[in-house]
Amino acid sequence: LAPPGPVSLFGQDGLGAFVTDKELSACLDSWKPLLRRSDANNIGLALRWEAGLAGMEALVATGTSDEERSAKITEWANTVTDMVKSESFLDPWCAERSIISIRLSKSGRNDGEWRSMSELGDVYRWMSADVSSAVPNATPAEKEALSKPAYIGQPVDVSETHAIVRIALGVESLLSYLKDKDATLTEDRAAVSKLAALGKHFDSLRKSDL
Repeated sequence: LAPPGPVSLFGQDGLGAFVTDKELSACLDSWKPLLRRSDANNIGLALRWEAGLAGMEALVATGTSDEERSAKITEWANTVTDMVKSESFLDPWCAERSIISIRLSKSGRNDGEWRSMSELGDVYRWMSADVSSAVPNATPAEKEALSKPAYIGQPVDVSETHAIVRIALGVESLLSYLKDKDATLTEDRAAVSKLAALGKHFDSLRKSDL
């Protein structure tokens, strides 16, 4: 098969559907004439930059250095990773700076049986709802965790054997951590506790049709 020509490669059914010449770096100057559109702007990218710049300015305003902020991010990541490790139905599959990727065990044992992408789709949905009434055999502590909405990153299909969900320290969370570490970690503990309870009672919740 012949490779696609410029019209199809850079047109609206190709790269042109995603980027214009305005988003290309200098090393791709030869592509710019093929992607030039005076009538199109990447509004989503501009909005992300606005949010990013606002976050950068807020962090600078705290008066902390890059080194201090990096140390706080590492401290937070280590603390939350330890929280996850303490739960038998959770595994901190990967911790990369401010993102903790977590897989859920089917059995509560590290035996290679992990929840799939479709199963974690349900977990993600349950995290933002009060699902305590669907698990009558949960302990009081588990019911408390299951009753509180908590927000995490959407599931990602990373392997043939499992998918992951994520707890992350975004700019707002980092600002909160710099101001009140204990309060921020209390929120993270609530999210981890709910994830663990959902992992343990997954089958009961699936049967409840929530």
